[in-house]
Amino acid sequence: MPYMGMSPDTVKRSVARPFTTEGTDLTKGVVIETNRLYTAGNFWGDDRAGRLFYEGDSGSPGYRDMIEGVMGEGHALAGLCVRIGDRLFAMGTNVEAAEWEAIAQVPRMPW
Repeated sequence: MPYMGMSPDTVKRSVARPFTTEGTDLTKGVVIETNRLYTAGNFWGDDRAGRLFYEGDSGSPGYRDMIEGVMGEGHALAGLCVRIGDRLFAMGTNVEAAEWEAIAQVPRMPW
C-alpha cells in the first residue's frame, strides 16, 4: 500500500485553512471594492450615452449588469473557496477517525 505523504493535521491546517482564509478575504475584498464603485454614484449621467453605458444596448449588457455579475460571481467564488476548505478539513477529520478506528481494531499482543 502506498504511503500517504500528508498527515490529517497537515490537510486540516496547511491545506484546508488557506482555502477558508482566501475565501473570507475574497468576500471582504469584493464587498469593499463593490462599495467603492457604488459610492462613485451616477458618473455616467442622464443623457443617451450615459443610459447606454449603464443599461446596455441591443442585448449587450451595460455597467449595471456587469457590476451585479461581478458581485454575484465574486461572492460565489469566495463561497466556493470556503466550502472547499470545509470539505478538506472534514477529510482530515475523517482520516483521523479512520486511523483511530483501525488502531482500536488491532489485536493486543500478550506480553
